[in-house]
Amino acid sequence: MYYIGLDIHKKFTQACVLDADGRLVCNDRIRTDVHDIGHWFERMETRTNDELAVALEATGFYFWIYDTIVSRGHDAKVVHPVKVKPLMRARSKNDKNDAYMLAELLRSRCLEGIYVPSSDVREMRELTRHRESLVRKKGDLKREVLAHLLQKGMKVPDDLRTNFSQKHISWMRSVDDFILHEKLDVLELLMTKIRNIESKLDELYGEDEDVRLIRTIPGIGLVTATVIKAEVGDVTRFSSAENLAAYVGLTPMTYQSGEKEWGGHTRPGNSRIKHVLIEAMLFHLHHCPDSRISRYNHRKREAIGRQKAVVATARKLMEAIYFMLVRRQEFQAH
Repeated sequence: MYYIGLDIHKKFTQACVLDADGRLVCNDRIRTDVHDIGHWFERMETRTNDELAVALEATGFYFWIYDTIVSRGHDAKVVHPVKVKPLMRARSKNDKNDAYMLAELLRSRCLEGIYVPSSDVREMRELTRHRESLVRKKGDLKREVLAHLLQKGMKVPDDLRTNFSQKHISWMRSVDDFILHEKLDVLELLMTKIRNIESKLDELYGEDEDVRLIRTIPGIGLVTATVIKAEVGDVTRFSSAENLAAYVGLTPMTYQSGEKEWGGHTRPGNSRIKHVLIEAMLFHLHHCPDSRISRYNHRKREAIGRQKAVVATARKLMEAIYFMLVRRQEFQAH
């Protein structure tokens, strides 16, 4: 067995190879290119004629490198940069030493790999995250439009109480203002693109079994269900519903010193799931006020207050989704 550490950068990648006894085989600098990396592994396969184990950090573009390695039949372990950094301080900081330490830590079995989503899950994430990005831009542009009206002293007619309704947009279109019309054109384009993505989500995942199960919860639609499915990925990678809730960031942090122990804010987690889950939970309370989730929220509001009850109920809903996906069951309101 040979152990390879890859220190990945946008233009170049440092690749260090150690044998089973920790002896240095090579420490090469190669271009971060799919063909160059593939050719380098081809040379290493011929040179070592043995199994290769690879460790690489989770950069923003590691997926295609990981796919290249796995497609050649090698074992690849992706590690979190924050967690591996303290283990790499024994040597001075440079690319060769970083690659060497990754290979040595892999050989010493000191590295804990992270979950690498499948290509299908990645495609779903790209679509849902692209939609999220456009929705944020739409919100920013709406605020720009309203600010522009204020700057120009344009008073909205009293009968137009809802911003960006059809009547409100028609009124703004009737105003002789070039900048305003340009902003409205961009806003209209953004809304069209968002609708296109939602149609694509329906086309690709409308019949997905996990998405269908999640949508049986009153208040959850296609977009929310696909975001949850995309960000969770393979639900069986979580050993319990509590672990999934912690991943999302819905469990409180606990502090302990001696005999004293106290709780704090919820731990950091996947903000995308957390955001859509809280929104879905609020819709669920409206659409299904007599469900177990809604009754739980009512009890929590009386016990800990409205704001904390929102997070606690979102956690309850996340745990319910976990059991629905694991057991392949539709939502049971009562």
